Amino acid sequence: MLRPLVMFGYSLIFIITIFLSSGLLNIVLPYYKTIQNLGEISVKWQYLTEHKDDYDAIFLGPSTTYFGVIPKLFDEYMTTEGKSVKSFNFGIAGANVSEIDFYLQKILALKPANLKWIFLDCSVDLFTNFGSTSAQEIYWHTPRKTIENFQLILESSIDSWQVKAPYIYANFQSFIYRWLGIGQLSTFWQERILNLDLSNADPLAKVSEDRLLQESGYYAIDWQKKAEKWKTIFRTNGLDTYQKNLKNEQTKLANLNSESAFNNPSTIYGAKMVKNIASRIEQQQINNNKIEAVFFIPPLLETDSNPSALYKAYQSGYIDTLFAFNNPNKFSNLYEVDRRIDSAHLNYQGAQEFTLLLASKFAQYLNNL
Repeated sequence: MLRPLVMFGYSLIFIITIFLSSGLLNIVLPYYKTIQNLGEISVKWQYLTEHKDDYDAIFLGPSTTYFGVIPKLFDEYMTTEGKSVKSFNFGIAGANVSEIDFYLQKILALKPANLKWIFLDCSVDLFTNFGSTSAQEIYWHTPRKTIENFQLILESSIDSWQVKAPYIYANFQSFIYRWLGIGQLSTFWQERILNLDLSNADPLAKVSEDRLLQESGYYAIDWQKKAEKWKTIFRTNGLDTYQKNLKNEQTKLANLNSESAFNNPSTIYGAKMVKNIASRIEQQQINNNKIEAVFFIPPLLETDSNPSALYKAYQSGYIDTLFAFNNPNKFSNLYEVDRRIDSAHLNYQGAQEFTLLLASKFAQYLNNL
């Protein structure tokens, strides 16, 4: 009777020792400063760290930013308006707001000497993707970031435990994998021990690194491999649904103003996450100049995003600037099928038009200061 308990005790001690040893190795052999094995994220990060003082504006957001904002075109427009701006697109395919906040902190820690504006696309209202064992999700689940997520999830008064529990589990799972990644040995550990595939699973994400950097971090979906197949799938299987959702939203907006139309509960994040992000930027000073947060909502339908948290944060005074393009009645050209690769993403033509609209809004904003 006693022997099984002793064996259980030894097993428990062994597991705890392994867990604590992994944490110690993470301290002794921390993760590489240059991000490893994350495809375009690694390429963009390495380039940005080497050229951090070259840019005074950075676009940070998910795939809607990555595929939607063209820095060179933005800068050219600003030049015609008499404003000198050099920008970089740090959009991350598949990113959620927690991941965006993680990279925001890393960017601010670089202390870019000339950074003046950070444009933030925070319309993806999720704590984590449920691909919690992907290398991308594991990387940003540091102890501090995971605890922040737990706090925000637990503080949410809107969601039931049935909603909260899967998010808590997904965050915890990503954290455990990162903790056991033992810093610089993480590649070996994840590939050989955990059997993770560190290659990018998205067949469309094969990009030319040279062109990615030539375009200051932007890469059109049209330029990617199998883009035509992606477009064909949308035209064949998703077009009817998109047009139906578009029509419903146009009707809804015709009867209400845009902020009232999207006054739905924020699923988990709420305005607090947006407030935290804005506060991080507001507290930064570089060469006695404050960095300014400029939030924007790309041309998305309500079915593909939840901008309620952004509207609430703006109405509450947590953020000062919000450029919203999620109104298909006001920006109808951006919602035309020939401007899109699918319901959520713009093609190159759409990205050109959206970038010019965003630049125009920003130029007007600067002129009114």
